[in-house]
Amino acid sequence: MRTFMNWAMVLIVPAAFVATARSAEPVVPTGATVKLLLLRQKSVQKELDLGADVVKKITDFTNAQSEAARKAAGMPEAARKETFEKLLKQNDKFLTDNLNAKQSKRLDQIMMQFTALTQLTKPEMIKELKLSDDQVKKFKEMQPEARKALAEVLGSKDAGRSQKFAKLHQETRTKILAVLTDEQKKKVREIAGPPFEGEIVIEEPEPSKDK
Repeated sequence: MRTFMNWAMVLIVPAAFVATARSAEPVVPTGATVKLLLLRQKSVQKELDLGADVVKKITDFTNAQSEAARKAAGMPEAARKETFEKLLKQNDKFLTDNLNAKQSKRLDQIMMQFTALTQLTKPEMIKELKLSDDQVKKFKEMQPEARKALAEVLGSKDAGRSQKFAKLHQETRTKILAVLTDEQKKKVREIAGPPFEGEIVIEEPEPSKDK
């Protein structure tokens, strides 16, 4: 099975980025990186009504960032850290330069829907939803199981990986809702916006350019 970065276990993992995971201590991406992973999906591009020129920019940019991250993974620790920090800043700038306010808001909502298990354990979300210590503990306990299940889906050679991914996403969503109160569920729905109904397709990794 391919070695996955910890950040690849947030229920949205196009292999173009996953394939860069070679470091023993990979850098956990910011929200900008997760958003770029989503933007590679045709369903998300359609949802945001992105033009062909922007779609091409996304493809070219993410491919270049993926290759740069792959090379950085083999660098000494200090150089690797510096390179990843530079890449993360470039990700932020790319999103700012290429999405309008409406598109950015919807992308934030879609990201929340697919990374809720991670988002719900962040301090700002805990505070906004007034989550109890017991609720936070339950969410954290769910994360290893979700990561393991995702690794099994991505490591599968079956043609139906995208369908299995969708099923896993739905199962995780059901478990999350079971922990939240009715008031918290209402707040989460406000934050996440209308349900995203597009298909997320798991990409096949591209061969390294060094080969």
